[in-house]
Amino acid sequence: MSKAPIKYLNLLMLVFLLASGNLSASGLQETKISPYMLFTYLKDSNSSRILQAKMTNITQTGEVPLPGLKIMFYNNETLLGDAVTDNAGNAVYTIDNAFQLFKSDDGSWPFTATFDGDSLVDATFGELSITDVNLEMTLSEEEGKKFVFLSATMSSEQGQAAVTGEEISVFVPRMFSLLPVGTGMLDDNGTIRFEFPGDIPGDSIGNVTVIGRFNDHYLFGSVEKRENKPWGLPVVKAPPIYRSLWSTLAPKWMVVSLAIMLLGVWGHYTFVVISLIRIKKEGSKETKK
Repeated sequence: MSKAPIKYLNLLMLVFLLASGNLSASGLQETKISPYMLFTYLKDSNSSRILQAKMTNITQTGEVPLPGLKIMFYNNETLLGDAVTDNAGNAVYTIDNAFQLFKSDDGSWPFTATFDGDSLVDATFGELSITDVNLEMTLSEEEGKKFVFLSATMSSEQGQAAVTGEEISVFVPRMFSLLPVGTGMLDDNGTIRFEFPGDIPGDSIGNVTVIGRFNDHYLFGSVEKRENKPWGLPVVKAPPIYRSLWSTLAPKWMVVSLAIMLLGVWGHYTFVVISLIRIKKEGSKETKK
């Protein structure tokens, strides 16, 4: 074979390798995560102002949390502080109540959460504009009925003004979410009254947490008041489940019998594999002789 075809063959192989390297590099670049940030505000029952950024990666199978990312929180251009996302992808920062927040011309607080990016995750940010609102909740009982009274006010040039025509709800907490038990619009005085239902399950003695809340409001964010009251139905724990053929806990003799049978089956598999290995080794020795 002449040298010319070999030279061209080597050149083609070099071009192929370079192209493969470029494709691999571009593939690595495409795998860099483009995160989704959910930026929210909460004023809790103690009037603490809490900023939270949830970082996730949206995949074909759902949202995957992104832990260990450092999130910076700003009020206008002033750095408030930072927090690192936990295993659920949440970074939470509580604003010091003594800190005087910057207000925009419309009286709202501008907040920003930023992630500067790293070698695996792209940079991203979120913005909020929050108008401060004061929420009060009063629980009362009248003629055997239970009522939740809510009142909302906000600052104005004339002082405290009633918040009117805005939707507000009453919730009770459940295992993974809040269960709404009443929703309505604030009247011209910034107030509303709900009758609390009498069939809400509570704890073993009937205690339940009543929550009055603006839930992810477009102006106020989430603002809530909480109070515990014995307004729920006592929940009686189910009796313990005994081991039986008709329960989720099988009898011990059945568990032991199954374990012995499985041990015997896997023991035979192990014996067969060891025997095959020994036969192969003996065959190799015979071949060498």
